[in-house]
Amino acid sequence: MAIRLLSTDFDGTLIGHGPAARTAMELTDHLRKIRADGGWWAVNTGRQLWFALEGLENAHLPHDPDFVLTSEKEIFRRVGEGDWEAYGEWNAHTERVTAQLFDRAGGVLQAIEALCRDEDGYELLYEGGGLAGLMTANEAMMDRAAELVARWAQDVPEFSFNRNQVWMRFAHRDIHKGSSLAELARLLGVAREDILAIGDHLNDLPMLDGSAAGMVACPANAVEEVKEVVQSAGGYISSKSWGAGVADAIRHFSIAKT
Repeated sequence: MAIRLLSTDFDGTLIGHGPAARTAMELTDHLRKIRADGGWWAVNTGRQLWFALEGLENAHLPHDPDFVLTSEKEIFRRVGEGDWEAYGEWNAHTERVTAQLFDRAGGVLQAIEALCRDEDGYELLYEGGGLAGLMTANEAMMDRAAELVARWAQDVPEFSFNRNQVWMRFAHRDIHKGSSLAELARLLGVAREDILAIGDHLNDLPMLDGSAAGMVACPANAVEEVKEVVQSAGGYISSKSWGAGVADAIRHFSIAKT
């Protein structure tokens, strides 16, 4: 049985880091074959939609993905050349749940705002005119921010965050890359065991723990926490980095499913 739904992170997975990053040439044939076999490909990223599309345009991929899952909480479907639309009711649901959470977590948000106001190296991030997260000057500061936010949110257990190297997005604990992927699979009627998810960093963990995807993998450049989760879920750790690692993982699971 073929891979019916492929979910890939973008930065650090499909492409390396840097403004001139491109994907590996060996990946193109695998993406074409998944589409030819009737499967779907979704880019599952922390980027906002416009930023994700900008990255895809410069990545030298063989075609656009069928879906883009953005900001770790939204699902968009490709409906034409350069045209995308919200798919299902998930986006409206996550917006409503997040707004309700922020209303209940006013004290947490005030503490975060005070941190960014009073200390250098911490900067608030906004999306759509509303507070969405924070960015730090380096990874050590992000580690500290993660510890502080977790402590401040102890009385609001549903308040969580998705983080990467130097940025953090505030979120409901049930809204992340994994739950968005699971919702996309539900809408498409794809079984968990027919989904391959590939990512490299901490914000990818919810889609790599085996709950949303029966097949999970990471490239060689993945952080150690990701490798540990992938291994625990019976997944595949490629010896190759970035797009070459994605191609290697697709090849591995394609052979395993024949």
